[in-house]
Amino acid sequence: MSCSISFLGGVGEIGMNCYVYETENSAIIIDCGVMFADNNFPGIDYVIPDFEYLDKIKHKLKALFITHGHEDHVGAVPFLLRAYNIPVYGGKLSLGILEAKRGTKNVSPTLRTINPRQVIKQGDFTVKFLPVTHSISDTYALHIKCGDFSALHCSDFKIDQSPAGGEPFNPADFTAIGKQGLTALLVDSTNALNEGFTQSESSIKEDLKRVFRNAKGRIFFTSFSSNIDRFKQILDIARECGRRVVLEGAALDRNVSIAKSLGYINLPEDVMIGLRASKKLADDKVCYIITGCQGETNSTLYRIVSGERKDLSVKEGDLFVISARVIPGNEKNLINLVNLIYKSGGKVVDIGKSRIHVSGHASQEEIKLMANFTRPKYVIPVHGEPVHMITMKRMLKDTSFVAPDNIVLVEDGQKVVFENDELSKIDDVPHGKVFIDLRGHFAMDEETVKDRKHLCRDGAVSVVLLRKKSDGQFIIPPVFETAGFELTAEKMIALKDFMTEHLQELLEDDDYDYLELKGGLTRLTKRFFKKNLDRRPLVIPVVTEI
Repeated sequence: MSCSISFLGGVGEIGMNCYVYETENSAIIIDCGVMFADNNFPGIDYVIPDFEYLDKIKHKLKALFITHGHEDHVGAVPFLLRAYNIPVYGGKLSLGILEAKRGTKNVSPTLRTINPRQVIKQGDFTVKFLPVTHSISDTYALHIKCGDFSALHCSDFKIDQSPAGGEPFNPADFTAIGKQGLTALLVDSTNALNEGFTQSESSIKEDLKRVFRNAKGRIFFTSFSSNIDRFKQILDIARECGRRVVLEGAALDRNVSIAKSLGYINLPEDVMIGLRASKKLADDKVCYIITGCQGETNSTLYRIVSGERKDLSVKEGDLFVISARVIPGNEKNLINLVNLIYKSGGKVVDIGKSRIHVSGHASQEEIKLMANFTRPKYVIPVHGEPVHMITMKRMLKDTSFVAPDNIVLVEDGQKVVFENDELSKIDDVPHGKVFIDLRGHFAMDEETVKDRKHLCRDGAVSVVLLRKKSDGQFIIPPVFETAGFELTAEKMIALKDFMTEHLQELLEDDDYDYLELKGGLTRLTKRFFKKNLDRRPLVIPVVTEI
C-alpha cells in the first residue's frame, strides 16, 4: 500500500506545524498550528497554513490528531474546523484549550479525549498515543501504522525523568517500536544545535526560588501562557517566599482555568489574589504572572511597560523575570521592552546568568537516543529552521542508527511517498501562508501582506482625476494626496507638470475606458516617483465625475 506524508508547515520555520498522512482512500491531519508574526509582517498577529491542498483531498479526510496544546501546534485548528467537519483526538489538556477556543471562533468540533497509549483507528490508519515529556502536560508522540508502513511522529519532546507534571519519559515505549520495525521517524529538530541533554523542568526551581528570595520589590513573571508546569512551580515558590500571586492576561487566565478544571494545577486561596487587593500589599509580598514573553504588542507585558495600562505600570524596584526562549524574529520587540523597563526604574533578570528557563525540546544526545530506541529506516527532521534540520542530519550521519542517505530533508509543500516501507519519491503539493490580523479578524494572502509592507516602506499616493458632467471635459492636473510621506511644494509642482504633459496621450480618444484610464494614471504616477524620488508608493487611482 502506498502512503505519503505531506508537509503544509513546520519544516523550515518555527511554528505552523501541519502534516497530512494519506493513502488512496484515507487522510489524517497531525496538528494545525500558528507561526507568530514578527516586525516583518506589519499589523499581522500570526500566520497559519494555507488549506488549498486539504480542499483537494477533503473527501477522504478522516480526523485531526493533536500532539499537544501549544499554539504552534493547535492555534490554527479553529480555522481548520470551520472548513472541515472532522473529529479531533488529543489529550485532556489539549482538547480543553481547543474547547475554550471554540467560543471565540464559532466552531463546534467533535472532541474525543484519549488516554495514554490508546490506539485509534481512522480509515486506513491506526494511531497510538505515546506520552512524552515537554513543557506542557498531555504531550504525545504518535505511532502511526498503515499496512507495512509505520511512522513515529515525535511531536515536541525531551527526555525528562523528573518533570514538573505528568509521568517521566518511558524509553520502553520507544524501544518496543524499534523491535517491531519503524519506517520513518519524524523528530523535533528545534534544539539540534545544543550539545548534550536538555535539563529537566524541575531543575530550575532552586534558581527561581533564589531570584524570588533576593527580590526587594514587586516581581513580574512571564512565560508562554500554556506553560502550566512552569506556573505550578512559580505558585509553589511564591508561597514559600511569602508572596501572593496575581494572574494577568486573557490567554493566561483561560489556560490556567482550563488546567485547574482538569486537575493539572492547583490555585490555593491563600496564594491567589486579585489585582485591586494586591495594591494594598507591600511590594515584596506580590508576584504578577503575566503574558508577553515574546514582547507581543497585544500582551500584558507590553501594555504594562509601554504605559498603556493605567492600573498597573513599572516603578522603581520592580523585577521582571522573562522565563522563555526568544523565538527568532522577536529579539527587537523584547529589547525595546527591556529598555523601557530600565528607563522606568525596573530591572530584568539576566537569563544568561540565572537559570530561570529550561527548554522543552530535545538536545543532541536525546535526539540520538530517540533514533537509537526506535531504529528507523528513515529520519525526517521537523519543527525547525534549515539550520536546525541540517545540523540534525549532519549529527545523525555520524551515528550507526540510520543510513546517511536515509536522513531526508524536506520543505513545506513537499509530499514524501512510501511504497510499503520504502521511500519511492518526493512530490510537490499546493501550500502557502495565510496571514491573520486579529483587529477585524482579517485573513490575508501573501500579496496583501506585500502591499502592507509596501505601504510601510514607501507610503501611498491617491490620484483623483475629475471629469465635468456638463461638458465631459477632464480637469487637469489631477488632485494628489500622499500618506506616509510629504512632497515639497517644488516636487508637487513637478508632479503636476509631469502629469499634465503626459495625460493628454490618455485623453485623446473620446471613447474612454475607465479601467484603462485608471491603469494609465497608476503607471504615470509610479514612473514619476521612481525616476525623481526613488520611491515606489502604492498608487490609488480614482476617476470620477462632478
